Amino acid sequence: MLFSSVAYLLFFPVVLALFWLLPNRFRSLLLFIASYYFYMSWIPAYGLLLFALTVGNYFLGLAIGAFREKPFGKGLLALAVLLNLSTLCYFKYTDFFLASINKALAQPWLSLNVSAFPLQHVLLPLGISFFVFEFIHYVVDVHRGSSPVKNFINFSLFAAFFPSQIAGPIKRYQQFVKQLDERRVFSGALFEKGLALLLQGLFKKIAIADNLSNLVAHGFSMQTLGCADAWVSALAFAIQIYCDFSGYTDMGRGSALMMGFDLPDNFNYPYLAKNLSDFWKRWHISLSTWLRDYLYIALGGNRVGVYRRYFNLFMTMLLGGLWHGASWHFVVWGAFHGLGLIFSHTYDQYLKEQSSLAERMRQFHSGKLGTAVSIVSTFLFVLVGWVFFRAESMSEALRVLQAMLPTGHSLSLPFTLYGEIQHSSVISVLLSYSIYRLAVDNCSRLAPLLPETFKNLAAPRIPARALLYLAVFFLAVSFAPNAASPFIYFAF
Repeated sequence: MLFSSVAYLLFFPVVLALFWLLPNRFRSLLLFIASYYFYMSWIPAYGLLLFALTVGNYFLGLAIGAFREKPFGKGLLALAVLLNLSTLCYFKYTDFFLASINKALAQPWLSLNVSAFPLQHVLLPLGISFFVFEFIHYVVDVHRGSSPVKNFINFSLFAAFFPSQIAGPIKRYQQFVKQLDERRVFSGALFEKGLALLLQGLFKKIAIADNLSNLVAHGFSMQTLGCADAWVSALAFAIQIYCDFSGYTDMGRGSALMMGFDLPDNFNYPYLAKNLSDFWKRWHISLSTWLRDYLYIALGGNRVGVYRRYFNLFMTMLLGGLWHGASWHFVVWGAFHGLGLIFSHTYDQYLKEQSSLAERMRQFHSGKLGTAVSIVSTFLFVLVGWVFFRAESMSEALRVLQAMLPTGHSLSLPFTLYGEIQHSSVISVLLSYSIYRLAVDNCSRLAPLLPETFKNLAAPRIPARALLYLAVFFLAVSFAPNAASPFIYFAF
């Protein structure tokens, strides 16, 4: 059941109406039933996997909380982490490891006469990377001193809550479970804010990301592509993945907010980042902070020497790349960002020096030109990384990157994708979304400038606003391609 599907547009209003009609004490149970129905609408058997992991982590969390000061408290924590990681590794990485071993054993120089290991073709449960990380966060924080959750329904919802169960954001249980215990009163302001987020996410997904999907797929699959084709394909994917993933987050956060729940935001204008460290504070924020708190710090963080700190940073990003997908091009993407972060940190340290050159560089970066150069150079680095991320293989990534170089051969090839752009709705969609954002962001600012007769049109929570939201919905539907694409992060 996709957020952008007709099924969800039928499912969510029913859940929303029942949520506000039922007494407060029954709402968690309703969400529990609705969330498992939502998850099991894909593959019912994997609902049992989620439930089994929930039961295991629930009792392990209680045991860790009771015995955290005892010698075997760390053993219980290790058991809980092993349970979660082994489940993730089996479902996500079994075939990746087997295929890698088979390829290594098949090298001619080894001269080994061994049979290849048969691949298991294990179907990846949706959202497993996200809820496994949530469970690990829970047991680690309980071991660090946080109180375990005793209400089983509330704990179950921590991982199963349908607005965030498939592709995040990765929640922190202290903030989420506390909201379940609060007595909820309907708020028109929150409801409207949630509706606006839901519609904004719907527009991003089906009008922008889905329209770019065919263009990107065509560009990356071309065996011979020119420089213009390669750059357009990479830029289109940068827009696609942002609108796809942030659109999912907007729809999830909007759905939750209409029921009075505040989920963490995952994006903060990431393509306006001034350096790579800034980018990772703006992109997939819940994953970035999880990797920092439960991997980077566990490796030693900043408490060690400079070279060990850079090693920790590199390993964190390398494993973060592997988290995204069981393929070597994701590992390379993570390593690429790891090296970029090392350079970014080294450069930041240099700017803190008292030399005259460092002072001139600080002055340059504080100006408008320096800021623009920083934003553009950071985006170009991220763009190159997206090529590794999107490609189906390393050879495909290298083919696109080679074409992006303005060599005589790549410049001589025709701009094949120009015709596809002309006949698509991409330009119209991007303009429509820009107008919508300007309207929403500036309604309240425009009100004092308008004549008295028209001031109400810019006021919040009036029929004019409802018409704006309705227009966004119909724009999204009218621009939607015939076939909806699955969310990119569903594969992770």
